[in-house]
Amino acid sequence: MAKETCYLCDQPAYVVTGQRQTQMGSRPITFEDEFYQCSNCGEKFYDGNMADESFRRAAAAVRREDGLLAPEEIREIRTLYGLTQADLERLIKGGEKTVVRWERGTVAQNATADTLLRVLRDHPEVVAKLAEERGIAVVLPKPAEKAQAAA
Repeated sequence: MAKETCYLCDQPAYVVTGQRQTQMGSRPITFEDEFYQCSNCGEKFYDGNMADESFRRAAAAVRREDGLLAPEEIREIRTLYGLTQADLERLIKGGEKTVVRWERGTVAQNATADTLLRVLRDHPEVVAKLAEERGIAVVLPKPAEKAQAAA
């Protein structure tokens, strides 16, 4: 069992798994998490790696509840068109590192962004039009590739 020292009372803290609640934007989300808990004062805390994993678990809970695309699915859409993460951000006029966070799984896209991603996946002509307007080079899939990506 992994052990750490509590930063509040200097007593042993151990890794535990349990339900946590956090805010994802303005939304409360409850999810299964792993964290240190002090055996003396009960304080709960993370080390650096645990914090990143906690963000991933919380974002995954949001994606599950809302039926949003998974990080791998977003990556597949992007690579289908030969886009870099920065290219996709420019294509959808998203913020810098937005796609990076979606693909790492640390942030869940909102429902509007998810809908846009699905439109891009299913309608290469929309990708072509947006790419042309924004001066981004894309590779349009052949019909067989498109059907395979949608499956």
